Amino acid sequence: MKLKLTPTQNLCIGFLESGFKVVQVEEHFYFMKGDRKQKVLFKTLDALVNRGALKHGNDGDYSLSEEFLEYRKQMRSPIKSSHTHH
Repeated sequence: MKLKLTPTQNLCIGFLESGFKVVQVEEHFYFMKGDRKQKVLFKTLDALVNRGALKHGNDGDYSLSEEFLEYRKQMRSPIKSSHTHH
């Protein structure tokens, strides 16, 4: 998986990685954690689902996909086998 995310999409991933949940209030979506709330556009969530970073469950919940979590783990690994420095 090779993802090219926009800064806004990266910010959304960061919210989810830090424990925020996506909540829908009427037609608006928010990242919520405790009393903290940040609005997010549906088109941003939809783009992340289409890129494979998020999954949208049957219960309506959004969460990071297993493939994305594995990709993130590889990107954070100190061992970079595919890069050659000259």
